[in-house]
Amino acid sequence: MFLTERKDPEELLYYQALSRRRGLDKKSEEHLWRLRRGAAGERTYDLLFDEAGHSNLYVFRDLYLLIEGSVTQYDTLIVSESGITVNEIKNFSGDYRVEGTTWYRGDYALPDDALSQLRRAVGKLVRLKRAVSFDFEVSGKLVFPHEEFRVSGGEEALFQHFVLRYAMRSYFRSFENEYSGASASELADVIERHIVPNPYFKLRVEFDMVRHGLYCGGCGSFRLEKQSFHHLCLSCGSRESNETHLVRAISDFKYLFGDLEMTSRRMMGFTGGAVNVRTLQRILNKYCDAAGRYKSSNYIFKYYDFTEAMKKEQNTRKYKDYLN
Repeated sequence: MFLTERKDPEELLYYQALSRRRGLDKKSEEHLWRLRRGAAGERTYDLLFDEAGHSNLYVFRDLYLLIEGSVTQYDTLIVSESGITVNEIKNFSGDYRVEGTTWYRGDYALPDDALSQLRRAVGKLVRLKRAVSFDFEVSGKLVFPHEEFRVSGGEEALFQHFVLRYAMRSYFRSFENEYSGASASELADVIERHIVPNPYFKLRVEFDMVRHGLYCGGCGSFRLEKQSFHHLCLSCGSRESNETHLVRAISDFKYLFGDLEMTSRRMMGFTGGAVNVRTLQRILNKYCDAAGRYKSSNYIFKYYDFTEAMKKEQNTRKYKDYLN
């Protein structure tokens, strides 16, 4: 069973919001593309794992573990009575070759060796085993979910660590005979005790350095016409409720400005005064927790991002959206 939810990386949410509200240079555009590709590969992985079934396993996704004073990120940890299997997901596409420990795409040498990353991740869990005095086996695989990924070169033993797209279903089915008993449950508890928030996300932009206002969730245009309870996009014809627009702005604020306090005054400025203050205050109270000296001076978004908020609050929303 999936014990943790896989969410879009914070870095991806930052660059997506920045792309809408300021634009990106070429290097940042390429980085955003890689982040999106990585997230797409993880969704493919989860879909195929779901199809194969995992009710007999404990599966942790997208987590950070604090081990011996340092934090390591893991795409997936599969826990059973046999121990922990690390799956590092690499959504590479195209032709790659391996020479020694160096990976190449064409003539370009990749700065990171994927197999070394996997070995470091496995090694950290071996250290965890020693630290908690609880014996368990640790193994790992590099999983490549893209159908257009091809790799050549390297020693034959290298490929024992790979799971390519065509083999993913059979790989997941190889866990059918595993089970989760008392030992697996205790091991899952050990992992849960070491989970920490992502300590590496430090990106932020100055409040006045991005475009303020609301934008269409369909095409991204800021050309909106205010209606009674919606905003109409004059570029693509989509209609989204005031609530949807404001929650998207709250999520953008969270990921763009770091520790900057979210006040109703700042949100009025950030949304370009697109709604009246009573509507804004109602949405802030619904989707945020009040903080500060008088419990009303600033707000903290209750949800991870816009997508989670829309999903969790879908039954409480009065007005629908109409995206073209």
